[in-house]
Order: sequence, then structure tokens, then C-alpha cells
Amino acid sequence: MDNSQHIELLCKKISHNSDQQAFKELYLAYFDRLYKFAFSILHSAEFAEEAVNDVFLNIWQKRNSLKNIQSLTNYLFISTRNTSVNYLSKFRKERNTTLDDVLVRFEIDELTPETAFFNAEVRSEIEQAINQLPPKTKLVFQMAKIEGLKYKEIAQILDISVNTIDNHIATAIKKLSHTLKKFRNEEIDFILFQLFTKTNKKTLK
Repeated sequence: MDNSQHIELLCKKISHNSDQQAFKELYLAYFDRLYKFAFSILHSAEFAEEAVNDVFLNIWQKRNSLKNIQSLTNYLFISTRNTSVNYLSKFRKERNTTLDDVLVRFEIDELTPETAFFNAEVRSEIEQAINQLPPKTKLVFQMAKIEGLKYKEIAQILDISVNTIDNHIATAIKKLSHTLKKFRNEEIDFILFQLFTKTNKKTLK
């Protein structure tokens, strides 16, 4: 049984039988990914965990409707996005906070195993370059690179078009390539190729 089939089975057990063990498995299967996503928006371990717990509490309370969700991954990320942004609105005592207002935080250690081969100077330059990207560009890059989500999934989660996803990725790659050009050598070129080819058009499918 592959992972998607296992998740589907867990959802059926939760929806039809209120199976608490299945719910715990579902929670553990998604928690880390959703926590990182929430943390990048909220910059607080406590509130990121609380936001994800709120999402799963809502899932449990509405478990009978799980069978009607077409893409659980998208649903969970969208719910986490909305919950995190709502938290920000409360913190700032402002209404209508959006992802454009978010100072997304990014750490290179989360990016990809290839970056472990960079020296400290190069790693610092990459992290600084990424953190200078516009908030939504940074978030798109994170979702494509860390989460490995498809462009179509990211577009649905962030409520933007696939073409806009392309533009964000192109902006990120251009910025990083420019930042790293002073370090260019065959080894770094190869690692950058590995890094960026993970966000190619295959992710549209």
C-alpha cells in the first residue's frame, strides 16, 4: 500500500468509525510539514504548533465530511495558511492580513541535502539571498523546494495562478544565481543544477 492509499484508508476510518488511532496517525503524518509551513509565517514555535493543532481539531470536529475532501494535502495546507494568517491578524489587531504582509522566515538547513556540501560562506549567502526575496516568492520557493509540492497544488494553496508560481520560481532562481556567481565553480554549478531542477515543469502534473 502506497502512502496516498494509506492516508485515504486513515480518512475512511476517521470519517466512518471516528477512529482515534487513525486520527493520531494522520496527525503524525502531516504535523511536521504543516508546522514548518505555519512557523515560516508565524515565526513562533508555540503559535505554529497551536495553529496546526487548531487545524486538526477542526478536522476531528468535522470528521464526517472528510470523505468529501478531494485533496487532503491541499485542504490541510490551505487550512494552516488561513489559521496562521488569522493568528497574525489577532497579533497585529488588524483585519484582512494577507500573505503579502507576512515576513516569511527561511533557514537553509531546511532547503535540501545538497546544501550540506556548501561551505559556511556560500550557505550564508544563499540564506541571505532567499530571505531578501519578496514574502510570497519566498513562500512559493519553500513549498516547491522543501515540501516538493506540485505547482498546481501551490497555486491552489496560495490562491494564485500557476503562471504566477512560474514567475516566483524564476525570480528566486535569478536572485540566487546572481548572488552565487562570485562563487561559481563546477562543483557549485552541479549542486545548483540539482537544487533548481526540482522545481521544473514536472511539478505541474
